[in-house]
Amino acid sequence: MPALPRTGSPRRRFGMAPKVVTKTRDASDSPLTGEFGAGEIQVREWQSPPLATRVRKALSFRNMSALYLFVVLFVAFAIWVPSTFLTASTWRSLISDQAITCLVALGAVPALAAGVFELAIGSEVGLGAVLVAWLLADRHVPVPLAIALTVVAAVLVGVLNWVLIARARVPSFIATLGMSSVLTAVILWLSGGAQILNLPAGFERIANHQILGLQLPVYVMLAIAILVWYVLERTPAGRGVYAAGADPDAAALAGVRVSRVILCAAVACAVIGGVAGLLESSQLSTGDPTIGPGYLLPGIAAVFLGSTQFRGGRMNVWGTVVAAYVIATGVKGLQLAGAPTWIPDLFNGAALLVAVGIAAHQKSPVSRTAAVRRLLRSATRSVRSARRARRAEQLARVRGGVGDLAVAGGGKVAWTPPTFAARTLRRLSIRNIGALYLLAFIVVVFSLWVPATFLTSGTWRSLISDQAITCLAAVALVPVIASGVVDLAVGAEVGLGGILVAWLLADRHLTVPMAVGVTLLCAVAVGLVNWALIVRGRIPPFIATLGMSSVLVAVIAWVSGGTQILDLPAGFQKIGNHQILGLQLPVYILLVIAVITWYVVERTPAGRQLYATGANPAAARLAGIRTSRVILLATIACAVIAAVAGLLESAQLGTGDPTVGPGYLLPTIAAVFLGSTQFKNGRMNVWGTVVGAYVIATGVKGLQLAGAPTWSPELFDGVILIAVVALAQYQRRPSAWAARIRKLVKRDRAGQTPERAQPGFKATKGG
Repeated sequence: MPALPRTGSPRRRFGMAPKVVTKTRDASDSPLTGEFGAGEIQVREWQSPPLATRVRKALSFRNMSALYLFVVLFVAFAIWVPSTFLTASTWRSLISDQAITCLVALGAVPALAAGVFELAIGSEVGLGAVLVAWLLADRHVPVPLAIALTVVAAVLVGVLNWVLIARARVPSFIATLGMSSVLTAVILWLSGGAQILNLPAGFERIANHQILGLQLPVYVMLAIAILVWYVLERTPAGRGVYAAGADPDAAALAGVRVSRVILCAAVACAVIGGVAGLLESSQLSTGDPTIGPGYLLPGIAAVFLGSTQFRGGRMNVWGTVVAAYVIATGVKGLQLAGAPTWIPDLFNGAALLVAVGIAAHQKSPVSRTAAVRRLLRSATRSVRSARRARRAEQLARVRGGVGDLAVAGGGKVAWTPPTFAARTLRRLSIRNIGALYLLAFIVVVFSLWVPATFLTSGTWRSLISDQAITCLAAVALVPVIASGVVDLAVGAEVGLGGILVAWLLADRHLTVPMAVGVTLLCAVAVGLVNWALIVRGRIPPFIATLGMSSVLVAVIAWVSGGTQILDLPAGFQKIGNHQILGLQLPVYILLVIAVITWYVVERTPAGRQLYATGANPAAARLAGIRTSRVILLATIACAVIAAVAGLLESAQLGTGDPTVGPGYLLPTIAAVFLGSTQFKNGRMNVWGTVVGAYVIATGVKGLQLAGAPTWSPELFDGVILIAVVALAQYQRRPSAWAARIRKLVKRDRAGQTPERAQPGFKATKGG
């Protein structure tokens, strides 16, 4: 049965118009008797929209903006560089070179459609590339068997992702982030950190063999695209994937096995990523351990850009393919035109933001004249006073809501505080301070393993000082993630702060205070742009910050010219290397910023509004909170603190390095989500983030002192993040035995109706 429109005009919403039809009906037409009988009834039917309406909708900019962008790019470069852009060889190389990136994006489509944020797709590509090369070159396995074993390993990776997400109930964002770190360690272990050479000639021909002028990966990509499209769009399994991604609870109530859907999506993503990796090794004739992470951002960007095409915001196969090739066309044209090396990053980010922003913008049903009149009416003094009074009343109701609770039947609610023993047990539970117990365990292990180096004061001073900047970047994420915005541009913001202050000092010869001030003002501007994209442009934070990250990487490359900026003033370098009580100055700057952030977040109304906005923006607005202003302050704070971390990094290194920023993304996000399991029961908090960052750093430092392999820190980071978050999730849900016992107790008391109080309250009789 067609779904009825929720609000507004049906023609406006669906392109349809209702039609009332009178039908004659016999009593035998219905199994119901008595109340319904024979007679005429009116049935509301929906007419399909006319052909002109359907064509106009199909050709609208919102539905196929990427194709219009492709036409614009084609015309522009055909006029600009016709001698190279319009040749057949250019288009053959473009289609062939982009096939693997497009294949990676296709792997992410089912996972993202099922609601799984797959951040391990790049590492899965790298694992497929290195594993097949290792089997062929080191173990001398036949090519078919090596490919089969690589696919089996990819299936196991997908199953492990499913176990973490569906069984251990680790959020997919954290589970795949930790799995990415673990897979990076496996890649380094297999390859030894070096390229694997001497692959068989038969394997190299797989990706380099041409059919009709196009390499074989193009046809592999098309075959997988058709298969994924058919499953998602033409089978009940595909409808289950979209249902699980839209609302898992509603899908489960509708009979969809959400766990099985996530399993299939995770396995499909890992397998397609593994296939892309082995094709990459076949093209390069080598197993390169560094190629995987480079596919993460382009693949996700293509999926989200493609989601704006053809399906009205839904992840789909052909939109992803079109988006990947539109981006590739723009990049190829710029390269042929001799554009700077940073132009492709700028183009990728700008194209993603513009396309998604235009698609997210919906035309207001109010005319321009009516909008101006409404604006003038709302700007009067009486209206503003009434709005302030209404907001104050809403806040008063929210704050006084607890005092209005009452028990049915005339009872009163009295708060019974927990005992001292209960409070102490809760504070010391592994659920509340598990990271501190883990830190104590790590200290004991390495104190027994390498006491001569681990227990020295020099080791701990260097550990605390070296980790201060990473910890500062993690603290920058606390307010913005608490407000519900996942800032994937934090690494680029760190890099921008470091390279910009170095450029101002070395090339523009500004004084240190002026250079620092200009850098912080630019960081404020970055925060404003992020806010405008998220709030005004209505672009999802995940996509907005992803595109902004690409734009900032281009700005960093433009400012630095792709090289390090040297000859920084000695006075500036003292900021990062000056020591007080054996600790470098960035440690004290970290403490000051952490205390300020903690006070604002935990001890002020602004902090409570921050958490309310992140928990439920709609409810926060109804409570009188200006969520737009909250997100504005959070994004600015994140950008400014990240810029401070970047300029401290340049001061420590004595140079402006354009490559340091992106490396901060995964460690800082890991520290924030690990810290969210500490002290505040799943809520982002400053001191949990600081503890999480230093717990990870302590484990890595101990492994380095013990002479562990170079891949062990990556493995440690991923395992610790997954284990701590999984344990916290396990502590939050009751065991099956406890649930059964409670059910039996309720069944025994079925005949009794004892007076009960709300949890944390005590029911008392009285008037």
